[in-house]
Amino acid sequence: MSKQHKNRFIDWCCRLEYALYCYHYHLGFRAIRRVRRYGRRLAYIFAPLTNGVRHLWKRWVADPLKGLAVRFGRMFAAFPVAFRELREVGRRHPMAVFPHFVYLWRRAVNRYRDELRTIWGFIGPVAATAVLVVTILSWSNVQFALNLEYQGQNLGLIENETVYDAAATLARERVINEDNSFSVEEVPRLAVTMQRGAAVLDDSQLCDAILRTAGDSIAEATGLYVDGDFIGSVTSHDQLSTMLDGIKDGYYDKKDKDQRAEFVQDVQMVDGLFPISTVTETDALKQELLSESVVKKTYTVQEGDMLGTIAKRHDMTTSELRAMNPAYANTDMVRIGDVLTVQLPETFLQVKVIKTIRYTEKIDYNTQTVYNDKQPVTYSKVKTKGQEGSQDVVAEVTYLDGRQTGKKVISTTVTKEPVTKVVERGTKKVVSSGGNVVVQGDGVATGKMAWPVPVCHRVYQGYHRGHYAIDISSGPIPVFNKPCIAADGGTVTYAGWYYGYGRYIKIRHANGLETTYAHLNSINVVKGQQVSRGQQIGRIGNSGNSSGPHLHFEVIKNGVRVNPLNYVRP
Repeated sequence: MSKQHKNRFIDWCCRLEYALYCYHYHLGFRAIRRVRRYGRRLAYIFAPLTNGVRHLWKRWVADPLKGLAVRFGRMFAAFPVAFRELREVGRRHPMAVFPHFVYLWRRAVNRYRDELRTIWGFIGPVAATAVLVVTILSWSNVQFALNLEYQGQNLGLIENETVYDAAATLARERVINEDNSFSVEEVPRLAVTMQRGAAVLDDSQLCDAILRTAGDSIAEATGLYVDGDFIGSVTSHDQLSTMLDGIKDGYYDKKDKDQRAEFVQDVQMVDGLFPISTVTETDALKQELLSESVVKKTYTVQEGDMLGTIAKRHDMTTSELRAMNPAYANTDMVRIGDVLTVQLPETFLQVKVIKTIRYTEKIDYNTQTVYNDKQPVTYSKVKTKGQEGSQDVVAEVTYLDGRQTGKKVISTTVTKEPVTKVVERGTKKVVSSGGNVVVQGDGVATGKMAWPVPVCHRVYQGYHRGHYAIDISSGPIPVFNKPCIAADGGTVTYAGWYYGYGRYIKIRHANGLETTYAHLNSINVVKGQQVSRGQQIGRIGNSGNSSGPHLHFEVIKNGVRVNPLNYVRP
């Protein structure tokens, strides 16, 4: 911008500023004149009202106050004159001052009666208000309570009636009142009184106070509660605690840091006031705690009983029944006349011992199956051998009266990872000699054999010297060509014709057990095939040296033929 244009711009701004100033100056001047004009008009309009207010103020307020001031001035001016008179009278005779003072007081009351009434009209309400405020402030800080008088004795202050009801309930709960020597008043004497800093009793303190009124029938003692039920009380807290510790000490070794003992029930010791009738000796209380609350119960085996049915009849598991009867830990066979323990004795106060144990356990490996469609279904080959892993375990084992009742694993640390087993199996279809398509089973031996002929349970010939098997033949239903099943899972080691046995199947199970099935009409399996428990392996027939349709069933244990009825039941 040139200097010439800049000067023009400044000149234009100055003119604009001056024009705005003049505009606002005249605008303000006109506004002031209008406000003054409207003010005069309003004053003219409200002049009668203003004059009326002034007149009323002068008549009702100003003139009366001026008159009172003159009258009070005359009254207060008389005080120096009265004092001079009293001084002159006192000089003549000191005792004459009192009669003259009474005279002056009466004369002042008669002369200034209106003035005194006016003064009292102002001072009276103010004084009354001050007295009311002081009274309210004084009583607002006062607290009230109920004074309780019980059986002629003053027990103290309580907040309300519900405190007494709660205390009476507590007192009744703490007292075993078999001889009715202790009773609690239903309606005591209550009176409202000021607290004045005195302590207010709660329900527990009031309960103790009520019990103290019983005098010699109440004693300081320690009560024993088991699962919330009051058992008894003794005079010494320490003796009761020592007695309870002694009961636990008999169940575990205190020197072993990995053991600790606890009561099964919730045991509590409560110090307080108890009736003399409930206080007993520590030894007597111990005998009560160790007394049998549940007695031993036994059962005599009857015909047709088995271990599982006996356990079910007495609402327990087979494992629990074995734990009570160690002689049957590894067998399910029971004999008629055997006596089994079905309920062990239990003491009233039971102790459980918790032991911390450390051990190493195996980690089972997983099995992965891969399939080969070029191999038959009976083909199975381990490609990668599985290896078990191991881990260190810290666990807590719980014993009740010497019997293990539980186990809780606290921590595990894997020390060796397991290796997965990889098995290759064939999927190519295979047909058995009986014309059936071979179905591969799981080959898992359960250890519990099934009856091999589902449609018939008739044993035509049993196990004896010269016949180390059982023959299952026709009953109400003919068995010819009926299904024959595998008694348990395993691997077929023979399937075909075998001398006088005719069509014959042999299956190898776990634990050295084998089963054979002879005189079949047809065979549904092949050698090397794995079968499952209950899987059909053939049909019953009359092949070989047989006098009629039946199944010749053998059980072989470690190469020796044993009685099949020890493993299967018809």
